[in-house]
Amino acid sequence: MKITDYNKVTDRISPSERCRREVLDMANRKNREKITHKRIKGRTAAVIIGLAVAVCGGTAAVAAERGAFDKLINKRDRTIILDNGVETPIDKFDYNDYSMIAPNATQFEEVKSASNDYFTVELDSVYFDGMEMILGFSGELADGNELGLSTLGFTTSLEIQGEKVAPESADGIWRSDNWWGTFVIDEGAENSFTGSMTCVLPPEARFDDTAQIRLSINNIWTNEKYTEENGQTKSWQVMPAGEKLELSAEVTANTDLVRQVDCTVEDEGFSATVYSITPAMMTIGYDYPQWYVENDETTTWFENGEEMEGPKYSIIGMFYDENGELIENLQIDPIEMADGIYAAGLQPPTTDTIYCRFYNKQSHDENGNMELIKELELDISGLRE
Repeated sequence: MKITDYNKVTDRISPSERCRREVLDMANRKNREKITHKRIKGRTAAVIIGLAVAVCGGTAAVAAERGAFDKLINKRDRTIILDNGVETPIDKFDYNDYSMIAPNATQFEEVKSASNDYFTVELDSVYFDGMEMILGFSGELADGNELGLSTLGFTTSLEIQGEKVAPESADGIWRSDNWWGTFVIDEGAENSFTGSMTCVLPPEARFDDTAQIRLSINNIWTNEKYTEENGQTKSWQVMPAGEKLELSAEVTANTDLVRQVDCTVEDEGFSATVYSITPAMMTIGYDYPQWYVENDETTTWFENGEEMEGPKYSIIGMFYDENGELIENLQIDPIEMADGIYAAGLQPPTTDTIYCRFYNKQSHDENGNMELIKELELDISGLRE
């Protein structure tokens, strides 16, 4: 896959999950240093976010009456106040629509659980459509939540049928064997957390029947508290490195959740494609004339009092429903489809007509709006079973 093609998939995707912890560290730190940007000429690949979340395992417990996904439905509406007084979403990186996911998830007859001296975790439900696996769980700190923490991040390894499965990076650069996740405090609770882990499986790991999965949480931390280590500021470790929480579960794919659309609209070298829609995600792709990539014209602008220079054109594709509402990007790594094609993951649409609008990020009107280059209309009402 050419890097220019990769860019076209990732232009509107936020920084990669591999950078997520560092981004959170910088965003929440009281006395962080100013970030400076070097001048860049030419077109650069957007950094990507690959969201994930978590689970572990061990013994059986009584299944909760209300599943994890039900408790996460209002997650996007919740905020927390940081130590510096800034109000922010409780998890600004999770764009999953749990009101769509919850009714299509399966609750395990027996909750899977694991615990150690630091944390107890339970896996109670899973959404899996053959490609995207979202795991729902609850947890609590072993010694209570004296610090009053609201969010916990973690990493976990994943095995399917005994084979380790790592997040895939579309640019081919190895970054980590771990998936990432987040717990958030339950509303009104002192030490009860609910979380989810999203895994878009690489093609070789996808399955359409039943398989045994094994998860190992190997790190839990919080960005609400920091410690100094070798002169560097680090996130507070809730569970030290070297400790693990493990669990196994049997997961069955529900491929009936997948609607194959394969709708493409093209005009004057611009194209947009909706590949498939599930209750959890719409996979889309777009393309634009190579001229915008090869054009060597430059433009200048001022940023923080400094004159910057860059390419005159930097095209970004954004999708809207028929009411003009932006369809949110799920901020996950580009997804490998068939024949080496990569797609982006967006929230599933709620209307039968959607629009792909191509903007030039380098040009804005007097109101700060990006210059609209092209708009394509896609009719996705004829979903193919």
